[in-house]
Amino acid sequence: MKKRLHITAVLTMLFGIAQAQNKAWSDAGTFETKGTVWNYNLGKGTGNAGDKFSSGEAIKTSVSSTATPGFLSYPSSGFAAVTTGANGGGGFKVEGKDATAKLVLEASNSNSANKFAVYDISKASAVTSLFFNVSFKSENEPTNGAVVFGLGNARGNNIFKNTTALTGADATGVFAGLRWEFSTNKSVFFSYRTLNNGSYGYKLINGNSFTKTGEHQVELYVNNATAVQKYTKGGKAYDLAPATFNIWVDGKLIATESGSAFPASGELAPEAPLNSFLFQGYHSKGSVPNALTLSLSNIQLNAIK
Repeated sequence: MKKRLHITAVLTMLFGIAQAQNKAWSDAGTFETKGTVWNYNLGKGTGNAGDKFSSGEAIKTSVSSTATPGFLSYPSSGFAAVTTGANGGGGFKVEGKDATAKLVLEASNSNSANKFAVYDISKASAVTSLFFNVSFKSENEPTNGAVVFGLGNARGNNIFKNTTALTGADATGVFAGLRWEFSTNKSVFFSYRTLNNGSYGYKLINGNSFTKTGEHQVELYVNNATAVQKYTKGGKAYDLAPATFNIWVDGKLIATESGSAFPASGELAPEAPLNSFLFQGYHSKGSVPNALTLSLSNIQLNAIK
């Protein structure tokens, strides 16, 4: 009897974990042809690198895969890596367990970024959607710093695989980039990556989609194919032109005076599968040197057939 109750409890717990992992994106949009769904359980299958991966005097990296577990949970396919810049402080830690776990990135206080990257996800496609929950812990009131996101394809030793930070230089393999910038202002300035006068910078989208407090749900619908793609969300169909992407934050489609289709940065060839992404934090200042902190959870990437 006790054994039966124990089995029932375990099954209930596992079902609860699965529900927690999928509930966040039950209302997310879907493309016309569904393919592989890739979920990243941040609290399962870690290596023996300890509870925190901290910055040191030299650049440090830990890579996790099913073959070689590292600091991070190893993904079901591909590789997950954390890199800390030299003498920048901060680092990474995982809070919580199993599907409800969160990855906390403490931004460096220099231009040598602390970076989290996932690359070479299998069965990826040129048309994809990427979902994640994000929050910025503002207890220490960051007065400077930025978090940068990149999405694209890992080919060769490019930005997704190496220890280099995503900067204004051309970064082969990047389809698109986003930036959250912090200052003494209470706003979080949200921008997208674009080429301007021979170097890459960021064009402001707005200063009100994200806050320094609270958690936000982000949905990206991305088209690196050469034909228009269609996805449906909330019973409504949306057309996505080639080399563009849509951003949804907390259930709202983000748009500017130019519309809701944000252009790709132009660093990735059309039709290349979108199998990699990264987040990095740097230039952090505040009441403590590494005041800017990013928390990520519920990361999911959907490909099409």
